[in-house]
Amino acid sequence: MRNYLKRLREEKKLSQQGAAELLGMTRQYYNLIENGERQKKMDIPLALKLAEIFDVSVEYILEQEGKVS
Repeated sequence: MRNYLKRLREEKKLSQQGAAELLGMTRQYYNLIENGERQKKMDIPLALKLAEIFDVSVEYILEQEGKVS
């Protein structure tokens, strides 16, 4: 599970539906991403979108994914 995504989403007071709409995907697909069931390896385009909507750096997203140390 990607607890950091849930925490960031809740800090922005977004529902999963709201986050999904901002990302241009369905709530169901966003739920799979947040729960770590899809996008097991975070790709750069998704990391960039997440960083933008959650107002964090892309480096932060990648660090949480274990891609940057």
